Amino acid sequence: MRVSGLGPKAEHHLLELGFGPRPTPTGGWRLATAPGRTGPLTVEPRNGGAVSEGGLKATLEETVQAACGLMHLYGLREGTGPRRLGLDHTAVVRAVVTGQGALAGLLARARGLNRVRVRVDPTAALLLTLGHYLAVAEAAPGTYAPRPGPPERTDRAEGPDRTAFPPRADAGRPPPFLTRDGCWVEIETFRAHRWGALWQRLGAEGAAIGRAWREHAARQWTARCTMPESLHRAVAAHSLAELRDAAHACEVAVVELQPPDRYRPCARPWTSRTGPAPDTAAPLREPARTSPAHDLPLTGLTVVECTRFLQGPYAGRVLAMLGAHVVLVELPDGDPARGIEPVVDGCFAGFRALHRGKRPVRLDVTTPDGRDALRELLITADVFLHNWPVGRAERLGLEPDSLWRTHPRLVCAHASGWAPFRGPLLPPVASDWSAQAHSGLAHAQRPDDEPPACSVATLLDTLGGLACAEAVLAALLRRETTGVPTAVETSLLSAARLLLNGAKRPPAGPLFHPLPAGGGHLALGDTPRARSALGLPPGADRQAFVHALARDSAANWEKRLGAAGAPCARVRSIHDVLTEPAFAHHLVYESGVHVTTPWEFS
Repeated sequence: MRVSGLGPKAEHHLLELGFGPRPTPTGGWRLATAPGRTGPLTVEPRNGGAVSEGGLKATLEETVQAACGLMHLYGLREGTGPRRLGLDHTAVVRAVVTGQGALAGLLARARGLNRVRVRVDPTAALLLTLGHYLAVAEAAPGTYAPRPGPPERTDRAEGPDRTAFPPRADAGRPPPFLTRDGCWVEIETFRAHRWGALWQRLGAEGAAIGRAWREHAARQWTARCTMPESLHRAVAAHSLAELRDAAHACEVAVVELQPPDRYRPCARPWTSRTGPAPDTAAPLREPARTSPAHDLPLTGLTVVECTRFLQGPYAGRVLAMLGAHVVLVELPDGDPARGIEPVVDGCFAGFRALHRGKRPVRLDVTTPDGRDALRELLITADVFLHNWPVGRAERLGLEPDSLWRTHPRLVCAHASGWAPFRGPLLPPVASDWSAQAHSGLAHAQRPDDEPPACSVATLLDTLGGLACAEAVLAALLRRETTGVPTAVETSLLSAARLLLNGAKRPPAGPLFHPLPAGGGHLALGDTPRARSALGLPPGADRQAFVHALARDSAANWEKRLGAAGAPCARVRSIHDVLTEPAFAHHLVYESGVHVTTPWEFS
């Protein structure tokens, strides 16, 4: 099973970027606005969208989610088996990676590389956003396995199957928390002492607080986060106002889960402003220009990256994959994430996946000497990328206007939490989960018969990183064609707005979540062909599908239903992605596993 095609959202995204795409017979587009004397630039899926493995291919959002491992990761939150994410997440990821390829192709042309075609591999594009999970799973195979415990069933015919292993009885429940007055909230901080202070103030017991912090702090790597019942009870004893007062005293964020219509969807996930026009009288450092056939669009360009966690590192990783020389500025003692288990060749596997191909240096930018050393690095840099909290660059004298006085060609990129919005009504802590809650995604991703909840698997850090890299490519293209530098800002919130579908929540249905079958689960569309192949009448409920599928394995049903023209896909786990031959050419094993580059330029 392979992901096929780039999807209609990719064409819409190219339109929003101003390309005027015209469809081609290969399932791609010819960019009508592409400059250059060599004709238009063509962007198309790799191999024309063809797939192997007996012709089986995933084209619908639900089958793509199943095929690439996303349903498996999303289901780890409940621990009751794979679940569907009620957002067009994979379609948006493919669209942004397509936009990156188009901008990179045009940038290559502007830099003297004769490129006329960009091929985008949709499977590699999706696996790229799961790269840190794949690295951890390869180093520690049991990380994403079901947790042991007695099986649990449900009588809700329309709900997800719950015959897989649920969490341990003492593990509690995942967030969100429900206050006394009926408000769903996420509680967020990056500081252990603040976490402890809040829960002590709310009356929770010490052992439970420590166990909960370990789950909370590791969730970006584990896709799990279960909070002891005593913490849920502590929140339930307080109103939202009381909880916020306590959190404010402890400098912790309490983020109420907002409805999905709080923010309007957006199509271009960045804001930008241009710097001063180039001084034609002053000599400018010319970027390196090479033209061998193997050169990538950013070959010869340098990125200085000051980032931590996921969003910023993902942006730098994409720029490195496109050929940039990326200098990673770490804390004086190194990034603390280096020492997280599992360690491979002296470094945490997830950290290595994010920063592969970058050159690390260690500086303390809070000191004058550290800032001087950073400015020295920027002398030969083309891009300065950071994900510092709002205001830190200004306090350090490293905001765009200051840098442009001495670095007039520098592209400045900020991967933030809430841009383009500012103000006291925004949550004081920006993370993947606080952004999901605040943006409305906690409601938008769940069917309308289920309470809201955030995905514990990262959605916005990875998509936000891709969007930031896309913004950098657009800024570099502008600089290359006009000489004018640009400052770009993307955010977790702008990534969330890419995923929003307005005020609608996905409708519940008997086949919304994947169905259990022999040896696994199957994502299946409720179509006449599927019912006919299974011998089911119109109106059959979920349990009827479950009973029909129990006659054979999920792998065999995938082939049989696919041959009958019924859209379906067996749910792949992260371990399946690592071991199935269909994914082998998308993965490279070298001091851990990493995903191959999604683009080809020719």
